Amino acid sequence: MKIGIIGVSGRMGKALAALILSTEQVGGANSKTSADQLMKIAQSSDVLIDFSSPQSAVKAMEIASVCRIPMVSGTTGFSENDYGKMKKFSETIPILHSNNFSLGIQVMAALIRKCSDIFPHFDVAIIDRHHNRKKDAPSGTALFLAEQARKSAQIVSLREGNIFGEHTCDFTGENEMLSISHRVFNREVFADGALKCARWILGKDPGLYSIQDCIRDAVCSTGESEHVR
Repeated sequence: MKIGIIGVSGRMGKALAALILSTEQVGGANSKTSADQLMKIAQSSDVLIDFSSPQSAVKAMEIASVCRIPMVSGTTGFSENDYGKMKKFSETIPILHSNNFSLGIQVMAALIRKCSDIFPHFDVAIIDRHHNRKKDAPSGTALFLAEQARKSAQIVSLREGNIFGEHTCDFTGENEMLSISHRVFNREVFADGALKCARWILGKDPGLYSIQDCIRDAVCSTGESEHVR
């Protein structure tokens, strides 16, 4: 598999490059990469993996659609207009977008949906902790988790030190509180998840996919009857 990395100079781009074999990485792009250079990277790649900015990601999706190659994106902070463009490009190529490539977060999302059914009258709060250089607050993961609650959820975003990512969801009633927490220890978990999704999306039909689609296929292929959804 030949991989082009969008956002190769960033923290996640570097973590991703460290996991990819030298024979698989055909090139990397950053904010200074020209459209012509990006086109050459895409033409030499089987798939693009993106951890950049919304502007760079949308530009890469456009070029990927021209080259008819799939793309996996972990970029957050997209506007509604950006999402509209992503959906438009996904009519031509398969695009998998996720705010978080950790399997643990997907399990946490399933638990939040279950707790929302069990505790419909409890207050819900999401505590979102990341390093102090993260630009978006709340994080895309926090917004994703809040959506799983199926009701209005308070979100508190903290930007501290060098925290890779911690999320806690509290369900609080009059007499008790249940907390669901997830913590990552390094960025490798996100890079590894993105790589698995990149291998999965090869050969897929055009469309907008999620990491849940990848997980469902992987679990179903083992013959198990239960999966995260």
